Amino acid sequence: MEPLRFTISEMLSLIGVFQCLYILVYVLFRAGNAGRVFLPLIYFFVLGTAFFLDFARSYIGELTPYYDLLQWGAWFLGPPLSVLVIIQIAQISKLPSLTDYSVLLLIPLALGGSMLMAGQGADCPVLIKCAEFFDWLNITGLIAGAASLLMIWTHRGMFSALQKQKAGKERYWLVLSLIVVNIFFLGAMSVLIGEQQFADEAAVVRTLIGLSFIYLVTTSLFRIYPQALALTTTKKKEENPSSEDQILADKITSLLDLDKVYHESTYSRSDLARELGVPEATVSRVIGQFFNKSFPQLLNERRIEDAKRLLLETDENIKVVAQEVGFNSLPSFNRVFKELTGGSPSSYRKNMIK
Repeated sequence: MEPLRFTISEMLSLIGVFQCLYILVYVLFRAGNAGRVFLPLIYFFVLGTAFFLDFARSYIGELTPYYDLLQWGAWFLGPPLSVLVIIQIAQISKLPSLTDYSVLLLIPLALGGSMLMAGQGADCPVLIKCAEFFDWLNITGLIAGAASLLMIWTHRGMFSALQKQKAGKERYWLVLSLIVVNIFFLGAMSVLIGEQQFADEAAVVRTLIGLSFIYLVTTSLFRIYPQALALTTTKKKEENPSSEDQILADKITSLLDLDKVYHESTYSRSDLARELGVPEATVSRVIGQFFNKSFPQLLNERRIEDAKRLLLETDENIKVVAQEVGFNSLPSFNRVFKELTGGSPSSYRKNMIK
């Protein structure tokens, strides 16, 4: 039996399949609200399918005459889905509206338009076998992708507001990065219009672009998205707290879990009070009542939890990890880490990896 031999393109596609599977498992096990992770699950399932179809083309491509069409659909469904993911990142505490989901209709419209345009030609009796039909598919797919990205313009107010939010800059730059990745993808696909001899090169480029999207997810998105979706239950010290205090506690939970305000080393009780529009004394009382902690304890516990995850999932040095989670000095990070875990960050990383 001859050993399996994969081309570079197939190897890259196979890497993409495994990366998407990893992300799907990660999101399923780490997110606390299934409804909030529906979009990323669908997106990475579709992206993983696209990688798989590229990888398996030479092995199972002859099983169905619709293989090329399925491949087209999996790749060009990416931009509309990523637009919905981008919108959810921008308003991470809410899901996209039903109007936003209309962007998905662009793909069936692109397919219908291609069938209509290619069907007008006398040389195309069987569309699925017609090169002109696939040229039109690439054209209408590019138009659909560009139109879906234009939907982001209708939400420009939401994205500009990100820069003003606590811990919103990271989401803002992630959104920009994802938009750029989609633009590069559409650029790579434009090469296929009337130039099928470059199909293999274009496939490699789009695979690399897909892998770069996954890289953004594993380096940036995991810090804010799905952990930010796992809403914790606040602790109540009193049996019947006032509705006003409950509302304040929910707002504090949102600022901690969604905006991750504690990643700012200078974030203080006065900053929190100003955002809530109440006196600092009220903030201290509500935190003690609902969370059974002081303000510094509340922030430091969450910082250390994020630090533990970064120590295990990245190879960043400890000083960088400390800065990422909101500590302004390495000694204070080491001290708090030891108080809460019983050991140093370096020993924690070493022991847990073992």
